[in-house]
Amino acid sequence: MFTLLSTRQPRRPAWSMARLHHERALALGSSIESSTAATYNSHLQSYLSFCKAHRFPITPTPDTLSFYIVYMASFIKPASVSAYLSGICNNLEPHFPEVRASRRSPLVSRTLAGIKKLRGNLAPSRKHPLSRDDLSQLIAAFPLDEFDNCLFVSMLLTGFFGLMRLGELTVPDVPSRRSFKKQIRRLSLKISPSRFSFHLPYHKADRFYEGNTIIIDAIPSSALNPLTPMLAYIRLRDCKFPLRPSLWLLANGQPPTYSWFVHRLQSVLGSNFAGHSLRSGGATDLALSGVSDDAIQAMGRWSSDTWRIYIREHPVLLHALIHGHSPFVTGPTNPASS
Repeated sequence: MFTLLSTRQPRRPAWSMARLHHERALALGSSIESSTAATYNSHLQSYLSFCKAHRFPITPTPDTLSFYIVYMASFIKPASVSAYLSGICNNLEPHFPEVRASRRSPLVSRTLAGIKKLRGNLAPSRKHPLSRDDLSQLIAAFPLDEFDNCLFVSMLLTGFFGLMRLGELTVPDVPSRRSFKKQIRRLSLKISPSRFSFHLPYHKADRFYEGNTIIIDAIPSSALNPLTPMLAYIRLRDCKFPLRPSLWLLANGQPPTYSWFVHRLQSVLGSNFAGHSLRSGGATDLALSGVSDDAIQAMGRWSSDTWRIYIREHPVLLHALIHGHSPFVTGPTNPASS
């Protein structure tokens, strides 16, 4: 029997059962991003197709999951199978509460480890990181005399020197996956003669959902000064769309999409470059300039040391990180702070 203590508690009205169900449904619906939910649904469909083709029951037993692992590893990278299992568990858990236990079973864990050893020895295929020469080539191809060119060059240099994901600067191509909550606001932009900054809304590595402040320093007397295209773009943007809340806008008033940016990037540099070339190029540039690995991880807002994949096959970069100096003479670096 519990006894109510004489502590002073604020008076809160009781909710109806209908409202409790409604509020809980909203919270559960916000636990996973729409883009992640779409990916998880795709993973579930692959599992259901596997079960149907092999006449297995869809109950996720250790046997079924281990068979699924060896089967899928013949068509996709073994490292990706783990991500598929996460999506399958997330979608099946309401119907099969034991799916997590099956996923953690020794049979499934050892099957996954073994298939990675058997089929995971191929060199990963990654897009090339951008270099400062690449930036110069892109700036020459898109002169700052048009609205969309100013937008592209400003996003390019901001993403490179701010170690940003392209998905943080653009919106998804599929409209149903877009979220205004993740778009950078114009009001958060602050410009001074030596730098500019803005607030980046929460992202996948932000466990507190507070976002980060990105600070981009100017590089005076340099063709790669990120402040120059930003000032040109903001003048045009504020004149054309003074009341629009988003920072990045095309000439037609719509936010730039992922494919819009990549199309312009590849039209000059080719298909070996893509959206992730911004982030990897910025990290590579900092490493070449002798910036410590801890500083690069903090600047890029990496929650782990996964950024090290950019230097895995580059002995010159590895030497620079070990000895803490720059092997090449480069222009001044422009790290972003978070």
